[in-house]
Amino acid sequence: MTAFMVNERLGGYGILKHTVKNDFDLAYLAANGVPKASIQHLSDSVGMDAKDVIALLPVTPRNLQRYDDKDLLSNVVSDHLIALADLFSVGIRALGKEYFKDWLNGEIPALGKARPVSFLRTHAGIELVKTELGRIEHGIFA
Repeated sequence: MTAFMVNERLGGYGILKHTVKNDFDLAYLAANGVPKASIQHLSDSVGMDAKDVIALLPVTPRNLQRYDDKDLLSNVVSDHLIALADLFSVGIRALGKEYFKDWLNGEIPALGKARPVSFLRTHAGIELVKTELGRIEHGIFA
C-alpha cells in the first residue's frame, strides 16, 4: 500500500486533518476514523458515484445520512475505505481511470467470469482483485 496515493484519494490533509506519510499513519487513521467527506473525495477521484462507493462499505446509506462531512467514520468503515482507496490507486495505475472503471464492472475470466466490483465488500475480496490487478500490471494474464 502506498500511503501517499491513499492519502490523495481520501482528500489529503485538507479533509483528513492528519498528515499521512506511511502505513503507520494509515493504521492510525483506520483506528481513529476517517471523515465522512473522504467518501465523496474518493468517489470523485475515481469518477464513480458516491452511492456506488457507499454500497461497498460495511455501513448502510441511511446510517451515513446522520453523519456530517467532518464526522469520523467507525474504525471498521474507515479501514475498508482505506483498503478501497488503495485498490483504486492500484487499478488506475495499472489500467488508467476510464478502463479501470469499465474493468470493475466487466466479467473477468480470471475471476471466474465474475465482476470485480462484486468482491469489494470484503477485505479478502479486495485482496483478490488487487492480486489480479498486480498480474495485469506485470503482464501476467490468466
